Amino acid sequence: MELIIANRILQDPLFRGKLAEIESLEEDRIFCGHGLEHLLSVGRMAMLMCIEKGVEVSPDVLYSAALLHDIGRVEEYTLGISHDISGPETAGKILEQVGCDPEDSQQILRLIAGHRHKDPDPLSLEAIFYAADKKSRMCSFCKAQEECCWPDEKRNHSIEV
Repeated sequence: MELIIANRILQDPLFRGKLAEIESLEEDRIFCGHGLEHLLSVGRMAMLMCIEKGVEVSPDVLYSAALLHDIGRVEEYTLGISHDISGPETAGKILEQVGCDPEDSQQILRLIAGHRHKDPDPLSLEAIFYAADKKSRMCSFCKAQEECCWPDEKRNHSIEV
């Protein structure tokens, strides 16, 4: 299956500009980064988790949400607005520019807005997306382990699905 919207997002000038800004703002960051590698990792992990749990989702919707879920980091770093609050506005503009279906766009924006909040239903797409974002990191290999504010029970010390 071709990921039409996700591939259009990758080519979108606003997306590329925001991603470049994030990378610039995180240039001296010692903690986990939010570049393309992280975004794709979240998409891949979420897709695998959906398959394993039997949760049906459009891969294009899931990868599009993964590409855009941290897009609000620019506003978080520069204006102090949490990226799950600022991100949906920018993501909405990008989704409109790339011709995303309004229904798919709503689902993508819901995942972006909720990706920092754990859904109690482990089989919900929101819970899977949240978990994929958290599990996409290998904390035991991080150079900033000692300085990290994540509590130990939240850190990833092994591969999990």
